[in-house]
Amino acid sequence: MTAARIVFAREDLSIPGAVEVPLSQVEGAADTESRFFSLVRENSPDVIVLDVSRNPIVGLTAIIKIRQRYAIPILAVCDTRRSSPSDFLHAGAADSIGVPIDLLLLNQKLQQIIKITASDPRQHSAPSEIICFAGFIFYPLRNLLAVKDGSAIGLTASESRLLLHLAAHPWRLCPRGELARALFSDDQPNHNRTIEHVINQLRHKFVRLRGSASRALIKTEPGCGYLLAAAISSAQDWPRDELAA
Repeated sequence: MTAARIVFAREDLSIPGAVEVPLSQVEGAADTESRFFSLVRENSPDVIVLDVSRNPIVGLTAIIKIRQRYAIPILAVCDTRRSSPSDFLHAGAADSIGVPIDLLLLNQKLQQIIKITASDPRQHSAPSEIICFAGFIFYPLRNLLAVKDGSAIGLTASESRLLLHLAAHPWRLCPRGELARALFSDDQPNHNRTIEHVINQLRHKFVRLRGSASRALIKTEPGCGYLLAAAISSAQDWPRDELAA
């Protein structure tokens, strides 16, 4: 493989082997993210290898955060006993590899990612740029929800992140604690009211774009959580003129 710049990080965006400066718990997460994004900005890596095997939920959030800033391809290192590799691909990863890592396979995947990116730099940003379901066209990077006739409505950052998480697990019940971790990186009970508010706002925007029947796309399991009752299709399955919202 030709010389390539690769950044390795954990699911909380900390860098393995980096010197840790003692911080309060409140300041720690923001400071860790700041260090990571500074490193990415300064080094312009060809690939980010992100270890999401310890905490897949936090890992999904990390992929979304990276993808909102950069189109750099991400290779997700995941534990297939705890999560499905497709979850990370839906969130915007270019590819995945299981643990324990096979170094030969890791090298092959890195070569493949770099080769594809070199031939078409847009290749790995496409999955997270457009997600289609139930007549909607969802643009996570733009916080935008649209329909075929060109009508569109903006989403808040929380609405976009929650919808992206639900879209990564179509037809699967997502418990409240899981959704809280996707939005806030923890699952404190006081987040429940905020999650309910974001869900209601998403339903309201579904209805504004596609009518009252679309409200049922997000189903509630009382006391448990929510699920997106829709099949997810790729952008390639839609005519290009319908994706020009």
